[in-house]
Amino acid sequence: MADEFEPGDIVYAGYPTAHVHTIGRNSRTKKLTLTRAKHLLWGDWVSVTGYDFVAEGDGAHLKPPLDPAEHGEVGALVAGMVPVRVRGVSGYMYPEDLQPERLLEVVFVDVGQGDGALLVTPDDKKYVIDAGEGENMYRYLRWRFRNFEHAHTDFDGLIITHPDMDHYEGFRRLFEDGAVQASHIWHNGLVEQFGVSSDGDQLTSKELLLGKRKTSAGQSYVVDLVTDDAKLGALLADRNRWVKKSTGNAKKYPGLLDTARASVDENGNRRFPDIAMLSTAHGEISGGRSYLPGFAPGNATECVIEVVGPVVEPAADGTPRLRTFAGEPAARTDKMDSGKTKNGHSVLLRLVYRDVSLLFGGDLNSPAECFLMTLAAGGGFVEPATADDATRAAVRQAVGDRFGADVVKACHHGSADFTDLFLSGISPAATVISSGDEETHAHPRCDTLGAIGLHGRGERPLIFSTE
Repeated sequence: MADEFEPGDIVYAGYPTAHVHTIGRNSRTKKLTLTRAKHLLWGDWVSVTGYDFVAEGDGAHLKPPLDPAEHGEVGALVAGMVPVRVRGVSGYMYPEDLQPERLLEVVFVDVGQGDGALLVTPDDKKYVIDAGEGENMYRYLRWRFRNFEHAHTDFDGLIITHPDMDHYEGFRRLFEDGAVQASHIWHNGLVEQFGVSSDGDQLTSKELLLGKRKTSAGQSYVVDLVTDDAKLGALLADRNRWVKKSTGNAKKYPGLLDTARASVDENGNRRFPDIAMLSTAHGEISGGRSYLPGFAPGNATECVIEVVGPVVEPAADGTPRLRTFAGEPAARTDKMDSGKTKNGHSVLLRLVYRDVSLLFGGDLNSPAECFLMTLAAGGGFVEPATADDATRAAVRQAVGDRFGADVVKACHHGSADFTDLFLSGISPAATVISSGDEETHAHPRCDTLGAIGLHGRGERPLIFSTE
């Protein structure tokens, strides 16, 4: 074994790929050879062991079986190599194919129509950001974490960016699997519900779909935000707010959160003990900005994860509010398009690790992007279609400062509901589009692909798709 490695060490596969080797036999010459047993990806977790091909008796599987006279030849073949165990395989690796430092890992999972990503930080914190609608994310995580075999598989956070089924429904299998638990479930504060009149009657108006609203200075706001676990518990305890009286059918999103909140382990402890809002006002606040807890500037991992959306606009009395969005961008509106509003207030995360940045864009849309551009630029309402060149340049710079990223998860699966100005400000070198093969939305749209190429960084910006 190479001197710098000891049994029990945890190391990682080197760049760009690495291989685990074992002893084989040439079928023609019958000579012993070093053969590749497993192809690893950069950053794969590797355990250094005391594995010995001869002592383990693995030579019995060769054809013909290993002869004692060949033991010395085995030793010569693996001299200087490191015995390892990785992905269920024992074997040997070259020292130069191993590195001591863990990587930041982001896996965009093909969940069909929808979003789903696994984020593993350099200190082994695990986060699932959306889970699609079907079971693809669940199946991937079961494969990745060996069927959740280690009693409990602990995730540090599960993030539901917004209440659309193609983002949240895939969490159901995780919530139902007793081997899975997570310290936190975060969401954007908007929970679909029924209204309730003063005399207790259930109100099914779509105007109340996301909770109570108030209008101030011509702008409507949702003020009934589910900011913490206690408020969620109160909502779920009042079944009149989410179970339809006439049919007994529950709204799917609060029903899913109810499943998570009611899930307990064998000791009766909640498997998901904290379900709360994540926003520019709900997170770890540092320097006037909000961060994913544990990832504010100065943490030990060099990984900073800022929460850049949804943007909370507190009322004069401090009540947290999210503005409503109508069908088209507007400086103010007293109307609400529920789809635009819940999508436009997706949880947005901007991650910076050393000199690389990523933006998880949720399902942003044109009204939301115009709002975010207005806030970033700090002036009047930004209407891309009428802005002059100087304004566009200033806005582009402001967006780049606040949201710019090397890699971006494309907003809304590559739909056409975006602004070129916002995209050009982000200026990604690589864009990942999460969309499905068998769906009716025709995502990604052809004009969206053209715009990503036009506004991406460099002569040949990269576009990846989960299709």
